[in-house]
Amino acid sequence: MNFISKTVTFALSVFAATSCSVFAQVFPSFGGERAGVSLASSLKIGIGARAAALVGTYTAIADDASSVYWNPAGMAESKSNGVLFSQCYWAAGMEHRSAAAVIRLADGEHNLGFHVAGIFVDPIRVTTEFQPLGTGTTFRYQSLQFSASYAKRFTDQFSAGITVRYVNEILGKASLNGILFDAGTFYRTGLGTSRFAVAVSNFGGKLTPDGTVPAVGEAPKFNGGQVSSFQSFDPPIIFRIGFATEPVLDETHRLTTAIQLDHPNDNSETASLGAEYAYTFSAAYPAQVFVRAGVISGADDERFAAGAGVFAPFNDDLGVSADYGYSAYSTLGGIHRISVAIKF
Repeated sequence: MNFISKTVTFALSVFAATSCSVFAQVFPSFGGERAGVSLASSLKIGIGARAAALVGTYTAIADDASSVYWNPAGMAESKSNGVLFSQCYWAAGMEHRSAAAVIRLADGEHNLGFHVAGIFVDPIRVTTEFQPLGTGTTFRYQSLQFSASYAKRFTDQFSAGITVRYVNEILGKASLNGILFDAGTFYRTGLGTSRFAVAVSNFGGKLTPDGTVPAVGEAPKFNGGQVSSFQSFDPPIIFRIGFATEPVLDETHRLTTAIQLDHPNDNSETASLGAEYAYTFSAAYPAQVFVRAGVISGADDERFAAGAGVFAPFNDDLGVSADYGYSAYSTLGGIHRISVAIKF
């Protein structure tokens, strides 16, 4: 058995063992106790249809503009400048839109990244106990985030990156603002194409809403009462560790497999497995088609994902890709994502 085969066998064994631990509750799951203990949950919605089709098993694969979100160290693995535009049709009529870019500096060892994302919702009717059909007024919900990233390739095997993120959320007359950070590493083992990656997202100080809102639920305050003091909560911090390799790799066929463990501060730990198959038409015209799928265990709602994509090169420096991802949730239903990326 050659090294690549051994590597794949080891990776699958680790994933199987982890999955069994999650399902069998060998290690107790405290996700239920931690649920709802963070603010700015919109930060947990990933970007890019490619990553979505792999159920987010992307920490050790990210090498494009979406690295700004998944693992800033992955920007150092990008071989070109790139931009990514992504749209997610989320539950309850919400739409999550994002744009990201990665820029390689002259020496190729330093990369900069930028990312903006937001959730857009139509005005929401105000209802009360006595006016369940609406009071005739509305309120709005809005979530925006702006990120700037830097990554450096320290050696041929090791890269690291960091992201600074500003987040703003508005719910009615209350608002939330904060500065958060991501950090990631990317390490090529030197054995085949295998690599490890570690990333932590959204770490920072506690977040506290501002503003003044009507008080509800307490009789003395039911008519005209207001609240302007709010409790502070942590942001949705996520620690990810991933491993990826290509058990099949030649001029025509490429199969990428990846496993990943996620540890959020506000839910259960999860283990996921993703695979991407790429077919290249010819060396003269290296257009590609992709098929992707992933499964996840330990998650409260998401079960699996799948998707496809195409890449069309126009010359050695310019190419465009379009991707679609479908995520299956037990309660939210099907979530659809589309994205377009340009490499130049």
